[in-house]
Amino acid sequence: MNGIQKSLAVTRKLGLGHANGSALECAGCLDVFVARSLLAPDDVGPGKALLAEIVSILITMWRATSNRVREDHAEYRTKKGNLFSHEDLDVYKAGLQLVTWLESMTTELVCSADLLSKLDKATTAIVLNIAEGNGRFSGTDQAKFFGIAYKSAVQSASLVDLATAKGPADVSRVDHGRELLRRIAAMLTSLSKVAAHNS
Repeated sequence: MNGIQKSLAVTRKLGLGHANGSALECAGCLDVFVARSLLAPDDVGPGKALLAEIVSILITMWRATSNRVREDHAEYRTKKGNLFSHEDLDVYKAGLQLVTWLESMTTELVCSADLLSKLDKATTAIVLNIAEGNGRFSGTDQAKFFGIAYKSAVQSASLVDLATAKGPADVSRVDHGRELLRRIAAMLTSLSKVAAHNS
């Protein structure tokens, strides 16, 4: 294989990794809609099934590009029966719990709509970057997205402090959100180290 062919193969693999990460980010978006009670789990089922089909094709193409044994296209399921591997991660589940927590707290937080919007974006970014990072094929890319998710968790913690500075209605409920953020940050730190080590 000459230099041009190697460059094309690397570019192809990077493109497939980007596409796979984006597909998993889309799946994460659907989970966020469910966590916010905007859609029911049954409503997102067909979309997630279609995304699972896309991910399955991308993984098959990546394996073929990696000069591994080619396999027939098959439906992928995780060991826990989920469509996507990021759905098995405790940090991803905690991220969705955080989104649900924030949705339940919006009427109790005494803060500006702008601050609440920033908190909403930061917590959503945690979930979506975990999903996309887990879908990337290289450890370097995974570590990058887990790092972005970690920064979003730190930002979210600061925004929670600002949003509760005027006194929350229920301190124990706010503490629950802060504890979720601490757990998420700790898990993301570990995941980033593992991903960086595997790069």
